Amino acid sequence: MLYPLSYGGLPGQGSWLANAVGRKARTVEPAVGHDTEMELTDGRITLRPPVRADGPAVVASVLSCQPDLYPWLPWAVPDYSLDHVQPWIDGEIDPTAIPFVVLDPDGRHVGAIGLNAVDGENRRANLGYWIRTDAGGRGYASAATVLLAEHALTVLEIDRVEIIMSVENEPSRRVAERAGGHYEGVLRKRLLLHGRHHDAHSFSLVSPD
Repeated sequence: MLYPLSYGGLPGQGSWLANAVGRKARTVEPAVGHDTEMELTDGRITLRPPVRADGPAVVASVLSCQPDLYPWLPWAVPDYSLDHVQPWIDGEIDPTAIPFVVLDPDGRHVGAIGLNAVDGENRRANLGYWIRTDAGGRGYASAATVLLAEHALTVLEIDRVEIIMSVENEPSRRVAERAGGHYEGVLRKRLLLHGRHHDAHSFSLVSPD
């Protein structure tokens, strides 16, 4: 399981983006409540907006690794169900969010990634992700981060993508590092999880100057 706890950023060096793994995009059925219609792929994994038909697969993925997710993602409760996932799909939890499901080479749902806390005035957004435990160790989270970061910094014209995770969440930190995130230091008491404050690692990806 991998997750940065706050939808945050990706790499932002121009040369890095220019040489990033190839992607293709095409229009797909838009997520209910969201305008994003882009499908992104590197030829191995695919990102696309969630639709209501994805609900059962998302629930199954969450429940398959719920004990691993819950310490970092308080929404991943033991009784997670369609009642929990549909507001996310419909864009009711965060109207600014731009979510994607992550599909493996066989088209199986293995997690989610997205942008949230989008700050249009400062052209900034957070990026976060989670991958089900039985799909871990295959580079899906870092590959998905590369794809979405490139999309954010080019197509969406966001200038700064941020990735934030608890200092105790080492798997998430490794994902941000492998995706090319620039480490900016520790933010004291940045996250409040289950009633306890956590210091957080901060990574960023920015557009070329």
